[in-house]
Amino acid sequence: MLNEHARGLYGVDDMTATDLKQYWESPDVDFGTDVVVAESSSGEIVGYADIGIQGEHVWLDVRATEPGALPSLLAEIEDRAAARKPDGTLMGYSSDQDNSLRRLYEESAYELIRHSFRMRIELDRQPPEPEWPDGLTVRTMREGEERRFYDAQMESFADTWMFTPEPFESWRHWMVDDSVFDSTLWFVAEQGEDLAGILIGRAPENEPGVGWIRILGVVPEHRQRGLGQALLRHSFRDFARRGFDAVGLGVDAENPTGAVRLYERAGMHVERTNLMYEKLQG
Repeated sequence: MLNEHARGLYGVDDMTATDLKQYWESPDVDFGTDVVVAESSSGEIVGYADIGIQGEHVWLDVRATEPGALPSLLAEIEDRAAARKPDGTLMGYSSDQDNSLRRLYEESAYELIRHSFRMRIELDRQPPEPEWPDGLTVRTMREGEERRFYDAQMESFADTWMFTPEPFESWRHWMVDDSVFDSTLWFVAEQGEDLAGILIGRAPENEPGVGWIRILGVVPEHRQRGLGQALLRHSFRDFARRGFDAVGLGVDAENPTGAVRLYERAGMHVERTNLMYEKLQG
């Protein structure tokens, strides 16, 4: 059902059954209360909603192939969010192409507060070589470096919008226990023994031929040196060498570190726009 919904908006599948199961098995999810579905009179699943807790915010994922199922889905998942976190702020998100869900949020007292982009580059020619800042070297992840990557991600994202430190075990569940985890797609840039930046890549199964950059982080003291651009180009060339046709990533449209401009300079373009809505409970 979720992929049918995605195909209606974008023409491609968005996930695999394994991806969905990984969410349901997350340490932060109570499957019995945090996930609901809508069924038709014939028993067909036509809608889905779940909850994600991030700090003081409760994120709502609401999707349906039958628009008529959306109001009851939203009402039900709001009730469950209130039970899980009574004082939490509700955060809903929607594709800008999902007109039914957008209207529902607007009619239900949600305020549009933010945009995010899915960006993409086609690898139809050899990406340019990276230009590394003086003194920096790059290599793939080594065994046992999970905590080092985690610390670097938390540090490099600490000044971004709505940042909330994620417990290591939750991070590990999403990043390392991933069914398609491949340490050779994880890169670290170092100056001597000091970590300067990381890039965490992934080869998702739902879109064969499209590589994915999950995390690009540069620690504050190494910014404004061209390291982010170099890591991007390094990853593009690696995906191209493996035979991938394109690379994508997600980014906050108003990222304070200038990430959108960085990605555009690297040759990426906006492929999709997502809308983020906020509603105070009570």
